[in-house]
Amino acid sequence: MPSSAPSPAAGGSRSAPRVLLVAAPLMARSGVYRSTHDLVAEARGRGLDWRAVVGLRPTARGTVATTPGVREVTVRAHGRAVVDEVAGLVTSAPEADAADVVVTLVTQSDVALARLRRHGSTPWVAWVRGLPWPAPGEQARLRRVALRLVEGRALRGADDVWATTPVLADEVARARRPHLVPAGIRLSARSSWGEAATPLVWAARFDVDKRPAAFVELAARAGVPGRLHGQGPLEDRLRASLPDGVTMPGWVDPARLWDDAGLFVGTASREAFGRSAVEAAAAGVPVLLGDSYGAAPLLVTDPDLRRRFVLPVGEPDRWLSAVRDLTADRALRRTVSDHVAANASLLSVGASVDAVVDRLSRLGITAAAR
Repeated sequence: MPSSAPSPAAGGSRSAPRVLLVAAPLMARSGVYRSTHDLVAEARGRGLDWRAVVGLRPTARGTVATTPGVREVTVRAHGRAVVDEVAGLVTSAPEADAADVVVTLVTQSDVALARLRRHGSTPWVAWVRGLPWPAPGEQARLRRVALRLVEGRALRGADDVWATTPVLADEVARARRPHLVPAGIRLSARSSWGEAATPLVWAARFDVDKRPAAFVELAARAGVPGRLHGQGPLEDRLRASLPDGVTMPGWVDPARLWDDAGLFVGTASREAFGRSAVEAAAAGVPVLLGDSYGAAPLLVTDPDLRRRFVLPVGEPDRWLSAVRDLTADRALRRTVSDHVAANASLLSVGASVDAVVDRLSRLGITAAAR
């Protein structure tokens, strides 16, 4: 069934390629979901013909977005069968027939497009926005090796591979050296100048690599209120053992997530970009991040601030000291707030679209005659 989205606004270049973003399957309406909607909205606002097909799990939660040019479908298959379902989704999509280039945003979509290469010649780019294989300890060794082999083979078959941060690029380079095309967010107005010391705020998927329990322990040791936003497999276990002062209100409208936040604390041991950290920084909320955050070197560029507030995840006493320093010192919070807000202003969705347009031009991908 053809997309009911209106045609893009007049003013786009006739040579600009028609871009299709594919993101399937997504477990939640969070980072990649929101980024996909933002990218399409920004591009179409410039008169560019960008569209997206987003495949969501039936259980996906989060705020539903409605964007012209973005079509959402349900993806039900699991295991190896999900790749077949995603491949079928692409081959049956009218948006794919009209596209000059397909850009995949998640691992299963990469593998599906690699399988479809023999069926057509539309250029395909894998835009790696999350770590594409499990880290040691996250899954059984044989499964980790198998997943790395499958995704690595897929990436080597793409016409181009992009990564959103230098941290992620170093990881992806194990399979193929990517080109850096930064992610971006739709920047909201700054609402904080470091006035509030608390609550500590955490926002991510409740999973092992995001380390929500470390946040709970940190808030309890510091004796300050904390709040976790998200969903995921560890949710019930966390909720059953929350200490006084720490709450789990679930996801809220992103526009309200940082309204009363004191500090954003990102405890993840693996975070390819860190959209929530960038959103918090853009709002002016001081951030304390693990050193594996892809966005950390982009947000915290001052060497002294980086030493104090971008920390190894295995050193909980340093995290506790950082929280105590920030909650006790309003002038320090203002310094960090100003610093990260200025750096986050460079990570806009507009800058991300600019980078995509520039890279596609350098690759020689333009609109084909129809």
